[in-house]
Amino acid sequence: MTIAVQNGSARDGKNLPEDLTLYIGKKSLVKLILAAIEELSVETPGGAEVQSGNTEFQPAMMLTLLVYCYATGVYGSEEIQLATHHDRMIRYLCARDYPDLCEIRSFRRYNRERIAQCLAGVFQRVWEVRFCGEDAVPLASGSCAGAHLGRWVGAIGTPDFRREAERRIMRAVRADSMATDD
Repeated sequence: MTIAVQNGSARDGKNLPEDLTLYIGKKSLVKLILAAIEELSVETPGGAEVQSGNTEFQPAMMLTLLVYCYATGVYGSEEIQLATHHDRMIRYLCARDYPDLCEIRSFRRYNRERIAQCLAGVFQRVWEVRFCGEDAVPLASGSCAGAHLGRWVGAIGTPDFRREAERRIMRAVRADSMATDD
């Protein structure tokens, strides 16, 4: 897994690390992902449902899996499939029902916007935990941005969470396209 970040380092606060577990634990990250998915489901009731494409897997599991992988620096579908064999958290998220690389690609294709929204929400929550919450508890959405984040914006800058989410999804797409060029 890659730990480096583009255009600076995670230490300077302007970028998130490729693996967010450098900021919070794996279990905490999964809790934040589930909260972001739940919040997104509440915001769009009956609207933009998670689409499964051709996959037989539960859309919520696939969404959780991809957001977790992209948040921890695992991008390519083949890399995700291999991680089901050696990463305990990824195995746990799959609940013994492991998608293959075609199903992962298909799900990403049909649900790219939803994945990006969830990732951006997770990035913001991790940022709040890391830089806003003195006791490392996520703050209510928006509360940090106005009250506490202001002091950080001038000092270290705040990442563009949506752009970071799109960058990671593009990295996954590139990893998959490079794998199919062989």
